[in-house]
Amino acid sequence: MAHCGVDVEGGYLYTLTLTDVATGWTECLPLLYRSQEAVLAALQRARTLFPFPILGIDTDNGGEFINEVLIAYCEQEQITFSRGRPYLKNDQCFVEQKNGAIVRQVVGYDRLVCEKAYGQLAELYRALRLYVNCFQPSMKLLSKQRDGKKVRCVYDPAKTPLQRPLHSGVLSEQKQQELTEVAGNLDPIRLFQQLEQLQQAVFRCAVNCSPFVPSTLPAPLRVFSVEHCTAGNLPAERSVSEPTAELHTLYREQERRKRVLGWRRTHKDPFAGEWDQIISWLVANPERSSSDIFRELQRRSPDALTHYKSARSSAACGTYEPACWKPLRSSGKQK
Repeated sequence: MAHCGVDVEGGYLYTLTLTDVATGWTECLPLLYRSQEAVLAALQRARTLFPFPILGIDTDNGGEFINEVLIAYCEQEQITFSRGRPYLKNDQCFVEQKNGAIVRQVVGYDRLVCEKAYGQLAELYRALRLYVNCFQPSMKLLSKQRDGKKVRCVYDPAKTPLQRPLHSGVLSEQKQQELTEVAGNLDPIRLFQQLEQLQQAVFRCAVNCSPFVPSTLPAPLRVFSVEHCTAGNLPAERSVSEPTAELHTLYREQERRKRVLGWRRTHKDPFAGEWDQIISWLVANPERSSSDIFRELQRRSPDALTHYKSARSSAACGTYEPACWKPLRSSGKQK
């Protein structure tokens, strides 16, 4: 997975994702370079993180995988090596699903470069592996039944990637006890809070910064601590800043980011001069619907009825969407 942003030129970070088909256990490792040596080092690291031995790997057809160094290593360690068919990504459907559901959902699409971003991404993945494998259940497809044009899928009960090897009985008693103790001592709420902090630290390392994180001074590397996620006295509550003061800053940052990406509004903004009032309404009531806002604007400005109706039709068709509504709603809900 490439963290290149919108420009594939130059150097940037990568993520190596490994997923076990039977259990869904997933490990994500950052790569400073997409070279055969970096991939081999990450694979060696992953073998120490999986709770069971790796008997075989199935990769795509990139040169970072199809090379003499990795094949010789697999032969030496007696690891079965196979690859998918060219131009058929469905052969790696399990790992592609994790790339979207885990890596993209947490890390996003920003451009990450330099060793600081590499170290911060590594700390994020240290927390993410515990949160995903210990507390995120998933269902596995057992069978498909076709009834005419309908296809009925049968799934097994939802289990976490940690529960599947524990219930299968393939692990030794010592390993089962070790994994049970690790999961039992973790507090999912604290783990999630620390995961959010590490995620924000990664966003600040992104080139040009994320559109939802205000630009700040360079911060030191934030390190993941397992001790802060264990049971005990609750940590001090984090102070949540008032979202109102940051709304205009976030909106301007997002608009600047859109200009960098080359996005353009196709027509004149029909709500020019009304955004301050709209922002105040959304801050006071984040659940307020767009239709209610349209009706209120029409009542306040009868002369602009035609423009507002036109904008509402464009929004309904998906051709016009005010850029700042999403960050406003998310900021208001976190208040």
